[in-house]
Amino acid sequence: MPNTIVLTILSVLSFFGYTLTNKRPYKHVFETRFDKRVKPWPIFVIPYLGLFPFIGLTYLLLLSSPYYVHFIMSIFIVNTLATLFWVLVPNGVKREPLEEKCLFSKTINFIYSIDGDRNGFPSGHVFLSLICSYYLIISSIPFTGLWALIGLLIAFSTVLTKQHYVIDILGGHLFTVVALVSSFYLIS
Repeated sequence: MPNTIVLTILSVLSFFGYTLTNKRPYKHVFETRFDKRVKPWPIFVIPYLGLFPFIGLTYLLLLSSPYYVHFIMSIFIVNTLATLFWVLVPNGVKREPLEEKCLFSKTINFIYSIDGDRNGFPSGHVFLSLICSYYLIISSIPFTGLWALIGLLIAFSTVLTKQHYVIDILGGHLFTVVALVSSFYLIS
């Protein structure tokens, strides 16, 4: 079994791949006609931002679980694969600031100002929220339905805040499956 402390550190460090690749110019945009018709729902910035405490909570709740090593290995794998993809296929999301002046719209505009419009496909919000939800559910942590709901809300929020396109969501699902299968294959 891999050293849990080292693997935990590697899983945390793997999050920086996003930061390192998020300011590079992109060549590809995977917007569809459907994406152009989707109107932003500013209130969905709440679940969008909820990803960050959700990840931290998942690390804490799974720490004593028999699935903890699988979880941190999945996080390491998915972040590493996504970073490689973002380097090899630089892509992004064209966004326009929201005109509404409510708190949620202002928050989305603030996110746009600090978060580059790169790294659209695959969606990190999607693959991270799905991995967290999956491991919380299979670990029999109470509130199984809540973990599934949080994962789905975060995934939908990426399109409804105009941070991602629908294809990015599908990519997030694909990368989730690859990471989950790989972690169980590598740790068996």
